[in-house]
Amino acid sequence: ADPEQLRVILVDNGSGDDSLEVFASELPEAEVVALPANLGFAKAANAGLRRVREPYALVLNTDIAFHNDAVTILTEALEADPRAVLACPRLVRPDGSPQAAAVPEPRLFWELVNRSLPRHLLRLDRDTVQSVPGVVGPCMAFHMERLTPIGFFDERFFFFMEETDLCTRIGAAGGRVLYVPMAEVMHMQGETANRRPIRARVQFYSSRYRYFRKHTGVAGVAVLYAGLWLRLTLDLVLHAVLTAATLGRGASRDRLAVYARLWLWHLLLCRPYWGFEPRPEPGADYSS
Repeated sequence: ADPEQLRVILVDNGSGDDSLEVFASELPEAEVVALPANLGFAKAANAGLRRVREPYALVLNTDIAFHNDAVTILTEALEADPRAVLACPRLVRPDGSPQAAAVPEPRLFWELVNRSLPRHLLRLDRDTVQSVPGVVGPCMAFHMERLTPIGFFDERFFFFMEETDLCTRIGAAGGRVLYVPMAEVMHMQGETANRRPIRARVQFYSSRYRYFRKHTGVAGVAVLYAGLWLRLTLDLVLHAVLTAATLGRGASRDRLAVYARLWLWHLLLCRPYWGFEPRPEPGADYSS
């Protein structure tokens, strides 16, 4: 794609440092949307999408780099499929190794048994475009005319699962989510989560519960909560034993701290806001 033909919308999610000035100096042509605080990925992405007037939009994280003309490849894939709403590229790590880009739709059974197994069973072709249930979202291209009737990201998801929820809604509306491996993007995965592992894990669990509450109802969330709390209890005991056996050396001690915090959070019925998301305003509906 010709950079001069691209419209850039830069959404600053309450960074609080000089990053907005740095990006603005690097991209003086960008339209800047400065949010007053960190409102989460979904609200920030929607703030940009609401300003799009072009037929296609590309939602990008800040930690990616294009390895080829991914913009053109993704938009051509959307144009070629009359039902396509969203398209994602092949993702690779900085060392060139592949990173999960397409994912299965979450199912309660697999969440309780082995959440990673369906991902391993998802067959992806390296050379052809294919329809997939869901994507990992550092780089997502949208056909705006088809996306708008379905709706943008659900802003009740602060971080994690917002792209999963959107893909589920696209499929329910008869649209298609495409994996386009010919477009390749490098992704520095999990930098924020790696710096704050306990908060990241709490936020991930919180978003999972919100997703299943929305798509399976209260009964599904109750089953998920009971199963995951039991698993956390077993993990907590296991890592306590490993930590004692290694005299607190190695990774088991750090994992024990994460599991202990998650276990306590569940014991308190997941009410403390120990993740990244702030406490909601009085009267806000976060139940569905």
